[in-house]
Amino acid sequence: MSVNRATMQGAFDIVEMFQKEGVPAIIAGGAARDIYFGVRPKDIDVIIAGISMATAAEILEKFGIASVGFHIYNGAATDRLLGGYKLVGTDIDICVYECDDVMEAVDSFDFNLNQFIISGIHHGIDGAHVRFVGARHWSTLVPVRKDYTKERHDKMQVKWLDLSYRRATGEAVEVPVGGPDGAF
Repeated sequence: MSVNRATMQGAFDIVEMFQKEGVPAIIAGGAARDIYFGVRPKDIDVIIAGISMATAAEILEKFGIASVGFHIYNGAATDRLLGGYKLVGTDIDICVYECDDVMEAVDSFDFNLNQFIISGIHHGIDGAHVRFVGARHWSTLVPVRKDYTKERHDKMQVKWLDLSYRRATGEAVEVPVGGPDGAF
C-alpha cells in the first residue's frame, strides 16, 4: 500500500494534535525521505518525544483515535525508540522516543539516509517541505550509530542505491510535499 493525500493530511493532523497537547512531534524518516526522492511512501512515522508510552496512549484515547501498541523495532541500545502505536485503519505509526526533543530522535536514527523531516506542516500539504537534516550528507550512505546489523546495512544499501540516482543531477535543499511539484 502507499500513502495518499488524505493519509498525509491525517498525519499532519496527528502532529498538530500532539503539539497542541505540548508534545514535541514531527514527521521524519522513511516517508519524508521517499517524498524527497520522488517516491510515494508506503507509511508515515510521526515521531514524538518527551512523554511515556502510557501518556501517548492517553492522548490518542482522549481524541478517540484507535491504535495498537508495538515495542522497539530492533532493541538497539542507542536507538532511543521506546515503541509506538499503529493507528488502526491507516498507514500512520506514532513512534515514541526517549528524549526531550524530536530532533534528538532524528539524530539517533541508524543511517543518515533516514534523517529527513517534513517542515512547515502548519502551512498544509501544499505549503510543507521535506529537507535533509543529517550531519553527514545522504550522497554517501553512512551509519549514524554503531549498533546496526549487517542485515539492516544491506537493506539500507539497497534503498540508497534505488534512491540516490534520482537526485544525481542536482540537489534541492527542500522539496515540496504537495502542490504541482510535490508528491501529493
